[in-house]
Amino acid sequence: MRFADDWLCIKMNRFRDKVLKAIKMCNIELKSRKNGVLGESTEEQLENTILPELEMLLEKINNNQLPETEQRYLNSFANAFTVWGWNMQEPTELFVLLMEVNNEYKNLS
Repeated sequence: MRFADDWLCIKMNRFRDKVLKAIKMCNIELKSRKNGVLGESTEEQLENTILPELEMLLEKINNNQLPETEQRYLNSFANAFTVWGWNMQEPTELFVLLMEVNNEYKNLS
């Protein structure tokens, strides 16, 4: 059982690192938008949806309070291609990272 616990801890730490990377990338993107640099994400998307959701996810990870598996998904990832119309054919680094975080979040156990 110890091996399984250690493996879960390693997986959780790697996932936390990926979420932190996504938060960092979002903050860089946000700074760019505020400085007038255009990109696929908007200031509003980053400030009002993506960053708050990632920060809430990080808090859940840190407090070991992940929801049930069927409740694990990122609204911001779904919004990226269904509502905001981000380009799935030529995805940005942020889109790819959100997809990875979303997929790992759903499958984390």
